[in-house]
Amino acid sequence: MKKGILLFWPSFMIAMIATAVFFSIFDPAELKLHGNALFSDKLSAYSLFFLASWAFGALNTSIVLLLEKTAREINGFTPPPAIAPDEDAPLP
Repeated sequence: MKKGILLFWPSFMIAMIATAVFFSIFDPAELKLHGNALFSDKLSAYSLFFLASWAFGALNTSIVLLLEKTAREINGFTPPPAIAPDEDAPLP
C-alpha cells in the first residue's frame, strides 16, 4: 500500500499541474489533426490528457523509486544474520 501511495500520489500531482498548464495555453476545441477536431467535447480532452499525463507521471515516479533502491534490494541479496557471541562463553 505504501509503495502505491509513493507511486500514484506524486504522479497525480504532476498530472494536475500538467493539465492546468497545458489547457491554460491551448483550447481543446482548437486542437486539430489534419483539419479534423481531435476531441468531440472539452471534457473528453481534459480527461484524456489528465489520464495520459498521470500515466507518464507514474512512469517517471516508478523510475525514480527504482533508482533510489540499493543494489542489495534490487539483486535480492541478503547477508546471513550476524551471530553475536555469548557473553557467558569463555574466551579461547
